[in-house]
Amino acid sequence: MQNRFFDLSKDPIKPSDQELTRKAQEIVASYESYLSDNSKDVNALILFGKFLDKVGQQDHAVNYFLEADSINPRLAVVKQQIGNYLIEEGRPLDAFPFFMLTLEIEPQQPAYHFHLANYLFLFEDELVEAEIMDLAALKSFMLDCFERASSLNPENFDYQLRFAQSFFDCPSASRMKALRVWDDLIVKFPKRSSSEKDYFKLCKGRILLELNRDREAVALIESVSTRSLTNTKLSLLKQVKVLKKNQLKEISGDKDTLDRKTGAFLQILPDPHLDRLHEVTSRLKEERLLGQLRADVLRAHLDGYGKIQVEFSNRSGQSN
Repeated sequence: MQNRFFDLSKDPIKPSDQELTRKAQEIVASYESYLSDNSKDVNALILFGKFLDKVGQQDHAVNYFLEADSINPRLAVVKQQIGNYLIEEGRPLDAFPFFMLTLEIEPQQPAYHFHLANYLFLFEDELVEAEIMDLAALKSFMLDCFERASSLNPENFDYQLRFAQSFFDCPSASRMKALRVWDDLIVKFPKRSSSEKDYFKLCKGRILLELNRDREAVALIESVSTRSLTNTKLSLLKQVKVLKKNQLKEISGDKDTLDRKTGAFLQILPDPHLDRLHEVTSRLKEERLLGQLRADVLRAHLDGYGKIQVEFSNRSGQSN
């Protein structure tokens, strides 16, 4: 029923608000009825929470995720959902321990490593300013997370590409390793578009420049023909002329630096993070001002992006 509901937004003939509202009422009423008799069914709580989140009701959704978390605190998907909610609420630091715990609970799930790495990249300044991690440790950990995601799902192009790109976000990481990663990407995905292949060449060329291998870099960069990449191509060629050798050596580092590992992927969740997670979870539960949903006082509609949104009336004792 839920999948069919969301498929309505893809129909050539868009459904009316009345039709969407009726179907949304059916779904919400069905969940409410089931959960009234099966209040400890974690899977149902998660599914209902995901439904509410997808229709723009994050404040309602988090209640069901918190309830699921109180029943079983060892569910990575629930930690992820709570962390996502905190970010949407402008509380990225509070989200940190939840994302960390997803890795401890399901260390073999590449999506959690990938998500955490992107989180570290996006909220680098906030995490460093709050002294949760220093900059060097954060960048090394981010690189490790991208690498772990790519190794757990080697056929996922997005994971492999972002891992290769992450070396540009981590200047102290081994440039020799970066070169190997870009080479592996090029070999592993030979059927990408010509513009993507040219992009790979520019990235590899940049690494070669940082390794002071100018001749190889220039030959590779000059082979790029994609018009939209012309400015980047010319910029890199200009660097060949203006970068001094001592600057390149400083970027590349000595052999020991080039061959060093980016950091051991060991203890995931030290006690301070666990304490913070418990604190944030308790605070979220105290903030739960939303009562039971009422299926008879909701309205569904398509937003400007063609996505289904559901709104609940204040008559149900809740606010949007």
